[in-house]
Amino acid sequence: MYYNKFLSFFSSKNISIPKKVLRNVSKNKVNLINTHTNDVQVIHFKNDNFYTKFSKNKKANKKIYSELAGLSWYCKRRKLDPKNIIKNYYVDKNVSYIDIQNLRGKKIKSWKSLSENHNYLKKFLKHYLKYFPKKKLVNIHGDLTLDNILFQKKGPFIIDWEFFKAKKSYYGYDIVYLFLSAACLPYLSYKRFSHEDEYHFRNLWKLLIKSKISNKLIHNPFNFFSNKIKNDHILKKSYKISKAKFFPFITPNSHKKKIMKIIESI
Repeated sequence: MYYNKFLSFFSSKNISIPKKVLRNVSKNKVNLINTHTNDVQVIHFKNDNFYTKFSKNKKANKKIYSELAGLSWYCKRRKLDPKNIIKNYYVDKNVSYIDIQNLRGKKIKSWKSLSENHNYLKKFLKHYLKYFPKKKLVNIHGDLTLDNILFQKKGPFIIDWEFFKAKKSYYGYDIVYLFLSAACLPYLSYKRFSHEDEYHFRNLWKLLIKSKISNKLIHNPFNFFSNKIKNDHILKKSYKISKAKFFPFITPNSHKKKIMKIIESI
């Protein structure tokens, strides 16, 4: 939709848009991006080929700052110039936003089965082992699923860093969360986890063990992630807004037991 219609739409939803977010965009084609129940809104400015994330309230300002810090940290690890990705940003106590270049890459559907997605997960494991520092405690993305990864010609690229300012966790947090999500999110959609899916999950978990990921993550991941999210000062704020943001809280116990049985058998 175009600018005037866009403003009318937000007005009808009783959502106010800070003037700073809509600076000099009267000739832009503007699209509202659907997100999880959240206190951050995303807008796509199609003509200028970038996205703006902005805070709906003061509490959400930290997420914008986390996005900025996380992208900057990740680009540094990748030896990329963050200026090529972060077009602009503004952070203060009342309103914050970040403009992010529209990045190209293949997005893999997180609800597709492990039988379809396992090779992408293996590719990403190599990426994680290469670029994340091998320390006992590391910075985390905090919500790494296939929805937050672009597979580009030069390799994977991680997006959506709004939980980067969460407390550091054990090495492997994000890759274990990713692999586990790939076994749970498809089940939430189709209530199906085939023998072939079980086979691929077992092999993926063996790769994590070989990669010397912390045992605290490997042996009981559902409990670990649930406790981390509920007790972390950043993550628990989104958990309180919507449990559905984090798959460990909406995965049926019957499926959790099946996954844990596979893990315990390795």
